[in-house]
Amino acid sequence: MGRSTSMDDHTLVIDIGAHSIKVGFAGKLVPVAVVPCVMAEYRNNHWKIYKDVERKMLIADEALETGKKQKLGYHYPVDAEGKIKDWKLLEALLGEALQRLQIGDPINYKLLITKPNKMKQSDLKMLLDIFYFKFGFGAVTMHGQAALALYMQNAVTGVVVEMGDAMTHITPVYKGHAIPKADKTLAVGGRDITNQLLKLLRLKGHPMNDREDSELGRQIKEQLCYISTDLNMDEQLASETTALMEFFKLVDGTTVSLSRERFEATEVLFKPELLSIESKGISDIIFDVIQNVDIDCRPDLYCNIILSGGTSLLHGLPERINKELNERYTRDVLQGDESRSMGWKPQVHAPKSRKHLVFEGATVFASLISSDTSFWVTSQEYSQGGIHCVLEKCNIH
Repeated sequence: MGRSTSMDDHTLVIDIGAHSIKVGFAGKLVPVAVVPCVMAEYRNNHWKIYKDVERKMLIADEALETGKKQKLGYHYPVDAEGKIKDWKLLEALLGEALQRLQIGDPINYKLLITKPNKMKQSDLKMLLDIFYFKFGFGAVTMHGQAALALYMQNAVTGVVVEMGDAMTHITPVYKGHAIPKADKTLAVGGRDITNQLLKLLRLKGHPMNDREDSELGRQIKEQLCYISTDLNMDEQLASETTALMEFFKLVDGTTVSLSRERFEATEVLFKPELLSIESKGISDIIFDVIQNVDIDCRPDLYCNIILSGGTSLLHGLPERINKELNERYTRDVLQGDESRSMGWKPQVHAPKSRKHLVFEGATVFASLISSDTSFWVTSQEYSQGGIHCVLEKCNIH
């Protein structure tokens, strides 16, 4: 199917995450806007800041900028379990994102929505209602985030490890479709690592608050934290030397020192029990996901494990997962005999563009289907058939 520039100009893509909303045009890999999913609020009485009568809420980038200058708490539309808890705020953030596209009447545009993992049908309906009835789009389609991430790797089969701010989703995809009921979720995301880091810094004597210092904690995490590939060695270095010591300068000129906190905070991905979460770690969940699918599919899945999302940028992550997966595979599948491997072994891939991998896949896919009416549900079709029309046409199970 040929790419149509004029159609691409009227085909939009939106990728909704717990940390941010990315929007752009079909065929354009770089988002036009990345809108932080946050609203500023006072800590004591949770009184929401009103910038003016029309905006009513201080949201997105303005909330973050104001939060740096004043002691404010932050409010998020998506909770720690990945569920939408504030639809009014989400709608305001979606409006902010779409406004930055500077488009004309939405009735003349098509919109591809990347489908979040594990979204309930009732929430899916509310989201579609917003785009069809509130914003008035002429046609909408949905596609699974895992399949879109693979699409950017020129692959249709693999395991996508989507590491977001609220959760980590592990989804096996075979020949372009997510394998039904085979995916699993680890209830640990970037926000949990940030909170764990703040907790460790508090124990060290730094006054850190989860609500007021969440964005500060995120910045420290992104700059200084990493995944240890040798815990014993790092523990020894932290205890006996200053080799791991780093400093983060705060706005007021003071500094925060970090050593073992740099790798201890990220261990929650591999040891969820540190957060009082009863779950296996990320490597073991990936192993279980693959082992639970049909045996004929497993080799292709093991050889193409794709990391995606902002949290996957942590230094050392692909090496640690690859190491643990191969150890588990050798022990439990090969029973310690590597000669039984048949020439292949688990491989973890960390694409350079993995932070926006789902969005990029969505823009390419949207460009390919922009003129194919079989993929799109018009506003008239939605008014008549409702969400079931979308589920059927978009092959959503």
